[in-house]
Amino acid sequence: MEQERIWLLLGRKVSGEATMAELRELEELLVQYPELRYQVSVLGNLPAPVVTPVWMEKTEQALEKHMVRLGNDLVTADFQDEHPAEHVARHRKSRAGVLVALSTLVVLLAGYCVFLLSSKTTQKVAAEIAEIQTRNGSRSRATLPDGTEVWLNGGSRITYQRDMNTQQKREVFLSGEAFFKVAKDADNPFVVKTRRMAVNVLGTAFNIKAYPNEEQSETSLISGSVEVVPADDQQHRVQLQPNQKFIIRHTQDGNARPSLGYSMEQVKMNGQDDLINETAWCDNVLVFDNENFGAIALKMERWFGVKVYLTDKKLKAYRFTGTFKNESLPQILEALKVTSSFRCEIKGNEVFINQ
Repeated sequence: MEQERIWLLLGRKVSGEATMAELRELEELLVQYPELRYQVSVLGNLPAPVVTPVWMEKTEQALEKHMVRLGNDLVTADFQDEHPAEHVARHRKSRAGVLVALSTLVVLLAGYCVFLLSSKTTQKVAAEIAEIQTRNGSRSRATLPDGTEVWLNGGSRITYQRDMNTQQKREVFLSGEAFFKVAKDADNPFVVKTRRMAVNVLGTAFNIKAYPNEEQSETSLISGSVEVVPADDQQHRVQLQPNQKFIIRHTQDGNARPSLGYSMEQVKMNGQDDLINETAWCDNVLVFDNENFGAIALKMERWFGVKVYLTDKKLKAYRFTGTFKNESLPQILEALKVTSSFRCEIKGNEVFINQ
């Protein structure tokens, strides 16, 4: 559905009808589907159809012939109660509407033709895009072509160019959560882009949490220096120092909520084996830091590969703090019951929690 939305927004952009909000939405969607950037760049650069006087005259003649073929009786029936002047004005307005429709049709047909003609090239470009994805219930570690090490949390995905080590700007697109230990290369900056922000670095270690279904996105700097640029406010640039965390709050559907804005916090030491809460997951440690049950349910889904149902809305307001390593899902749920009263039932990969 999101890819269909991309093509719809592109059509509005090419026809000159797209609003600023729609253009921003198109750019945000392309962050999630970088493999489509080539097609979009080709179609987006199509020139708008120029309606010249000659073209208008020829189209008018073609429409006149078409109207004659439809039959004078139909035209007369529609306008028999109007004065001649009103008939002419309405007829011209109708033709103008058809001309606009034809112009839009020309743009769409031209775009479709270019897309078909460039399909072979598109396949070649798409083949150069690499993807690493982890499903819920798993975590993975990988080394990118430039030597950067990446840890991916459950339900996360990164895409990048296979030849990124030869590019002047090393770009990675992230959906989910990842910890990066970036290979230093002062001449070729490293950039991580998510739907809500871009993080610019030279060589450092940091964690980004940007799940589309959560209420906030976070960048936590462990060492080095990074600059965070919100996608919807690129004039607002934030330079982070080690052990600082930048937070962008938004609704669960991903829309920004300017009233909540941004905030800066310190990363939190866990007290167990000198762990940092924001990166403990890299050591297979699951941490809840005074989090509500709704957020914890999402964490457990990604950690164990299950689906959690909170059957009572009041449960979402419950808050928990805890650190778990190697505990099973039933063990964690039993530990949470110590501080709050609820019942739970596990059926296969589904967990039902109620009061």
